[in-house]
Amino acid sequence: MDKLTDVVIDAIEDKKGTDIRVYDMKDLSPFMDTMIVCSTSNLRQNNAVVQSIKDKLREENLNCDMRVEGRQDSKWILVDLQDVVVNVFVQDEREFYGLDRLYRDVFIDRTEEAGRPAESGQA
Repeated sequence: MDKLTDVVIDAIEDKKGTDIRVYDMKDLSPFMDTMIVCSTSNLRQNNAVVQSIKDKLREENLNCDMRVEGRQDSKWILVDLQDVVVNVFVQDEREFYGLDRLYRDVFIDRTEEAGRPAESGQA
């Protein structure tokens, strides 16, 4: 995975985002290379994850055009980083929209990339 994706995943993990899934979108979308989907427990955590992404990008001097879709009271916030798009969901909203089912064929198992056994519950 590229540095931007790694930094985003670290930012999500720092705020205890869960069920982080990475999807390879290169062959499916001209608008992004990677899509990341994660869950949170509530609106406050949703906003904390988005702020953590902003902060980590700044810390790592990754100056990319960043757009955020969704308000502070949104259960789904989309962070567009050009080549990487991040979907931050409160868990029940994630289940409702089912992006994981839609993109299951392009799931990237990060544990296999790292040479570790896959975690249960992955794709």
